[in-house]
Amino acid sequence: MNYLNQYKSKYHFSVNFWSVLLVFTFVPDLLGIENGIVKYGFWALRCASAFWVVFNYKKKIYHLNSSEKLFFFVIIIFFINIFIDVLLENNRNGYGTTVDLAAFAIAILVSFSFRYDPMFSGQKSFNFFALTLALGLFVAFFLAVPSPLPWVGRMDANSSFNTINYGQLGCAMSLVSIYSLTKTKNIWYKILWVLGVFLGLLSIMKAGSRSPIVVLFVVVLFFLFAKSGFSKGLILSVSLLLFLWFMSDFLIEIADSMGSSLPARILSALESGESSGRDKIYANTLSLINDSLYFGDSYLIPSGIGKGGYPHNYILEAFLTCGLFGGIPFLIMLLLSLYKSYNLLRDGHQSGWIVVIFVQLCTFGMFSSSLSSSQDFWALSFFILSIDISEKHNRKRLPEET
Repeated sequence: MNYLNQYKSKYHFSVNFWSVLLVFTFVPDLLGIENGIVKYGFWALRCASAFWVVFNYKKKIYHLNSSEKLFFFVIIIFFINIFIDVLLENNRNGYGTTVDLAAFAIAILVSFSFRYDPMFSGQKSFNFFALTLALGLFVAFFLAVPSPLPWVGRMDANSSFNTINYGQLGCAMSLVSIYSLTKTKNIWYKILWVLGVFLGLLSIMKAGSRSPIVVLFVVVLFFLFAKSGFSKGLILSVSLLLFLWFMSDFLIEIADSMGSSLPARILSALESGESSGRDKIYANTLSLINDSLYFGDSYLIPSGIGKGGYPHNYILEAFLTCGLFGGIPFLIMLLLSLYKSYNLLRDGHQSGWIVVIFVQLCTFGMFSSSLSSSQDFWALSFFILSIDISEKHNRKRLPEET
């Protein structure tokens, strides 16, 4: 059991949330071998470690609170719908595979391994995550490869992390660094976290994806309002906007020097409302939801614009997959988890840095991710919902410095 506690207190979060995988997926690229060896090996590691954690949780079945029961209901409804779409309807739409079903089954296992435990958000876990993520992004800055056409001026971290995921990793680095800046009083740590913010921003620029910019802005505002209250949060938000406005020319020059298309893509979105076709996908998804209102249609878009893909919005995907029967419980679960996130940040809970990442995942999921493949969203949803919000004694601040 001592080995299990050592693993949970330092490695479990990072094994399941990008940073360790980012570091290891550079190996096959450098050696010129198939990256599936590392990726699928990592899937096996995640399954084994999640089973280890779940099996050893007091050697008995969880006693779920009401929020956890809601989560269990929602994720099982999703699994049943994906199971029906993939296996029982003979893949009538011609897409979606048993790999999707297996991946979602793994998501359920991983999620239940993240029932709240203060070790997951402790100092050792935080340090290991921040260190491995920073290392991976530092390597990616020099080894990033051009994204395939038609994504001109955009970069992938490596063959396993595309431009969008690369940008979101940079966003996560900036967010945990900003969070840590508000917690530490040590000047040297402050300098370290400022460097972390800039490493994240450079990674976002290198990737060239717009979504991390939007996510970073929304999550920082959420954090400022939760931590400081409405009045102070508003003042800090306006100050941040003014700072970004004064720094905009400098940031654009840096992006241009790296050959990034990010400034041009942001300008295009502001001037012409260019949305990479998401508005059309949303409109088609809403029409499909209306056609199968009560029990849903498919976990992937069955026809029209975006056929064979996902709706690029968690809420729309929930209603498309499960109809009102599963969509309404999902929406309640999402709002409840965000409400708890706000309160946890407001009260300075030890898990605050994980909460910030969860809010990032929620925001990202509104326009660039899929519920059927977002194991990280499901895992952190269960983590948040399993926290006793009245708990006082675990509200230690991070990082811990003297």
